[in-house]
Amino acid sequence: MRTASDLQAQAAYDPFGEPVAEGVARACPPSAGDRTARRIGGAVFWSLALAILAGRIYASDLPVTQTVAVYAAQVVALR
Repeated sequence: MRTASDLQAQAAYDPFGEPVAEGVARACPPSAGDRTARRIGGAVFWSLALAILAGRIYASDLPVTQTVAVYAAQVVALR
């Protein structure tokens, strides 16, 4: 019959999905702080990604791109 520690050791995986040896699983138990840090990091990452995306969408509608294109065409025409 299997014990709870045997089941825990068999169910232990590293961040890449590879199974972890029994000694390593017992020496490094997962902690709640790891999960919290991972969730905060994910929230910060996705917040920055959405802010950058929103900024790019907002800036693409500005007439600045047309103005820069006109100036670039004038510079090319002067050559």
